[in-house]
Amino acid sequence: MERRRLERFAIIGLGRFGARLAKNLAAAGAEVIAIDRDRMIVEDLRDQVTLAIALDATDEQALRIQGVDRVDCAVVGIGNDFEANALTTVLLKSLRVERVISRAGNEMQAQILSRIGADAVVKPEDEAADRWSHRLLAPSVIDHVELGRGYALVQMPVPTPWRNKTLSELELRRKHKVTVVAIKRRVEGAGEHGADTFEERVIDVPMPTSRLGETDTLVLAGFDRDLKLIPT
Repeated sequence: MERRRLERFAIIGLGRFGARLAKNLAAAGAEVIAIDRDRMIVEDLRDQVTLAIALDATDEQALRIQGVDRVDCAVVGIGNDFEANALTTVLLKSLRVERVISRAGNEMQAQILSRIGADAVVKPEDEAADRWSHRLLAPSVIDHVELGRGYALVQMPVPTPWRNKTLSELELRRKHKVTVVAIKRRVEGAGEHGADTFEERVIDVPMPTSRLGETDTLVLAGFDRDLKLIPT
């Protein structure tokens, strides 16, 4: 069964994490309600999201008036007041918001938020540290996203031995136990005033006949133990 694309979000708490998340979602075309108590922070985001509003997120009536009870997903990014974070999480669940994701500063907070109803808990500092540890230990990896325990999605340049070969020739699933999810390829185009530019395009469904170029970027899925053995 195909999962429905989420289109309406409420981001509550507009610190560095919440503000960046709100801007990224809005830039991707989503409807975003950005909420914080600080009016100055709200004003800075007003032109970058669907609606930016200064209010107390523990006020149920205020949330209803702004339509927060009708969003597909609410993210509680309050990082400096755990009591407000927890109260907001409980309130959103009582409003029957379909999915509530709450920010935790440590493991104890994460456990509490899960027990009071958060559908998912995010720990930005821990996740950033985990991703950087992978990048430092494997410099050839551009990005690393954990999908499950020991299983990840990575982006990396095409290894030298794989260049100018097709996926069928490489037999990556059989030989390396990894799956090519996508291929990012730089395509030359014409910019302003006729200047040459390059844009990155994604081949959504790589075919067995897809040939890997020297400047391509691979998106691979596999277990960490197998990904570490990929040649550079």
